[in-house]
Amino acid sequence: MKLLELHSSLARKDRSAAAFTLPEALIATALFSMLVLGIVSVNLFGLRWYQLGQNKMVITDAAREAVGRMSSELRNCNNAYVGDVSNGTFLAHVDGEPQVGNGLVIYATTNTNSFVLYYLNGTNQTLNRFATDINTNVIIASSITNTNIFQVQDYLGNVQSNYQNSRVIFCSLKFYMSSLRLPESPSPVNYQLQTAVAPRSQN
Repeated sequence: MKLLELHSSLARKDRSAAAFTLPEALIATALFSMLVLGIVSVNLFGLRWYQLGQNKMVITDAAREAVGRMSSELRNCNNAYVGDVSNGTFLAHVDGEPQVGNGLVIYATTNTNSFVLYYLNGTNQTLNRFATDINTNVIIASSITNTNIFQVQDYLGNVQSNYQNSRVIFCSLKFYMSSLRLPESPSPVNYQLQTAVAPRSQN
């Protein structure tokens, strides 16, 4: 009987030594909680920036599509002019003036009554497309901050003062989005979309 009692007391001591004390349990719980909070914070941070990038892509998707369409129209046009749109009227720049402006008119054929006009509406900061064939004005981009979005350049990127041969039509769109429209972003976001197209018909 005494041997059995000794064995039982040793077993109880071994089990008590293997258990966590209260401070050890508190420390382990605190470390585990910090680990879980760290993992959750990293995931939320990544999700916020993913959402920010997704918003930017969605917002500029229409602009990229429009610029692609404009590039196709320029490559196949009969003629194109850069100028300024004021009070709904397009006025092309004449020779001797820097070919920089907020409007671009594209003539697909020699018929000057049929054209496509891209222009910046400074009032609401939108890029618009007007086509005579459907007689409709469509907003294709918004939140544009720069004014002179179109240029006529030479092959080196210099702004031209005439419509010489081998010209390039350059388009630059600068976008601004406030943190109010993008709550995932802690600060305003600025980004830019550019393209340069050489018309195949150089008149």
